[in-house]
Amino acid sequence: MAPDRPSFVGSHTGADNLARPFALAAGRAPGHPALVFGDEVVSYGTLLDQVRRVGAGVSAVRRDGVPPRVALGLGNRAELPVLFFGIVAAGGIVGLLDPKWSAGQIAAAIDTFRPDLHLTAETAPAWIAAQPAGWTIPAVDPETPFLVGFTSGTTGRPKAFIRNQGSWLATLEASRLEFGIGPDDIVLVPGPLVHGLGLYGAVEGLSAGATVRVQPKFDATDAAVQLAECGVTTLVLVPTMLVAILDAAERDGRRFPALRRVVCSGAKLAPAVHDRLSALCPDAAVLEYYGASELSFVSLRSSREGAPADSVGRPFHGVELSLRDDDGNPVERGRPGTVWVRSGMLSDGYLGTTDGAGYREHNGWGTVGDYGWIDGEGWLRLVGRAGDMVITGGLNVYPAEVEVALRAHPAVAEAVVFGLPDPYWGDALSAVVWWRGAARASLAELRGWCQERLEAYKAPRRVFAAADMPLTGSGKIARADVRERARAGGLEVVG
Repeated sequence: MAPDRPSFVGSHTGADNLARPFALAAGRAPGHPALVFGDEVVSYGTLLDQVRRVGAGVSAVRRDGVPPRVALGLGNRAELPVLFFGIVAAGGIVGLLDPKWSAGQIAAAIDTFRPDLHLTAETAPAWIAAQPAGWTIPAVDPETPFLVGFTSGTTGRPKAFIRNQGSWLATLEASRLEFGIGPDDIVLVPGPLVHGLGLYGAVEGLSAGATVRVQPKFDATDAAVQLAECGVTTLVLVPTMLVAILDAAERDGRRFPALRRVVCSGAKLAPAVHDRLSALCPDAAVLEYYGASELSFVSLRSSREGAPADSVGRPFHGVELSLRDDDGNPVERGRPGTVWVRSGMLSDGYLGTTDGAGYREHNGWGTVGDYGWIDGEGWLRLVGRAGDMVITGGLNVYPAEVEVALRAHPAVAEAVVFGLPDPYWGDALSAVVWWRGAARASLAELRGWCQERLEAYKAPRRVFAAADMPLTGSGKIARADVRERARAGGLEVVG
């Protein structure tokens, strides 16, 4: 880790290898269920044996002390956690490829990563079985890179961010203190493991000695059954998946009696979702965190801390925040600025050449360009990202704050806000909404609702309604697709 970043002292940061917390958990309880994948249950002892085999195989491809690079194109399979921990244990670098990408996107990612070994769903099982047993996990320098994650859903060359082992050891320690997951927990991770939230949720659970349940493919009805019948205590997912699970549970009359915590990221939860979740599991804490692949955790909004509904909470454990103007100078509390972050969890930037957008670091502080402000009590509110800003009638509007206002309307389940070209306004502030059940609202009602909560010019001038919700591979709303459908006239106009 960089010397000017805050570090952690604790059980995870005392480890000398990112795979060590998992290995220690396996040594303490080798018979405890580690991974449940469909009908397959893998114990910690068995998983550790497989991890050691992978470590032996990866060590054999090391070249002159250079960390071996292994590309994984498996999707959600039981082998993925085995390969992840084995590669990391050997000081290698994991490159995660999404099998849902186009052939061109996969080829571009391979060209950027340049792996020494490429394993797929077809080749991985036999390769693991062919490796020798008995390999010993070594110590690894915390500055050693271990993960290259790729941006997905783009038409050009994927942007690849780099994380080192020390940054994730610090991340594990921070989330242990904030979330409190332990060996008695059963963690359900229904989303794809090739994306950061799903991968980290599984790694976090296995590093803590918990039982991690993974779906081969997201299935809301099956997830609701597991939550109701399998003693699941922790749910890690994005908001769109949570809404689908709540729909399935309410339809079938299921409740979640064992659930203690819901860890959610990717977008803010609408107030109505909080209410629905509380009805099914009133004792569960809702832990919404704001972060980015390049920054890791930034802030946390816990349902038990009384944070304002429109905030993203207070700084995550071990995180310092600085709001700055365009010249890099700190702004006063209550005034908007670019969110800069300092912690021991920051990435090492990008692999190869990039377009200059995205993550930047300066003197140990990092930013992805998000824009927000901190109120007098220390709660962080986001208003958008610099590239998302809409200029309408000469005034700047950040879509995120308008989306928060729309989601609070009782008829709106979800909303996406953007600008559409307009000869008078330049960009006309526009929104696509998804209705909550049979509820509906008029354009005038939605504009009035927003004007009661925001400046008048931030009320959308055009509103469209959508029946279906296009999603990215990670389960987030595909915002570009939504905007294009609205621009092309493919959505219902709300009058």
